[in-house]
Amino acid sequence: MKNLIKQAFFLLPLGLLAGFINGLLGAAGGIAVVLGLRALHGKRVANGRSFYTTALAVMLPLSILTVWQYAGKGHLPATSLEAVVFPALVGGACGALLLPHVPTGAMHRIFSVAVIVSGLLLVA
Repeated sequence: MKNLIKQAFFLLPLGLLAGFINGLLGAAGGIAVVLGLRALHGKRVANGRSFYTTALAVMLPLSILTVWQYAGKGHLPATSLEAVVFPALVGGACGALLLPHVPTGAMHRIFSVAVIVSGLLLVA
């Protein structure tokens, strides 16, 4: 019971942070979820893929809410949306099919490179 309360005190602010980041930036809340779960559970989790799948499960309703908020304010250009949605769905399906076959260590490295490269591109 004590461990459950300790996790709740960590997970509640983590959820708030993920929601805030996603609402502010329109993305990236999943990064907070993955990093937070990894910090909480670390090496005690046999399969680190659960960090990424949990982040996806959190991000789906959060992304729907965020899109609704942005679209309501006129920040959803239909031209780029049409060109990106189908390829993104295909890419998402391919990534989900590969997930069970990619070693957890490789997943962490891929995630790290994606975060670093996106950060560098945003400040450049």
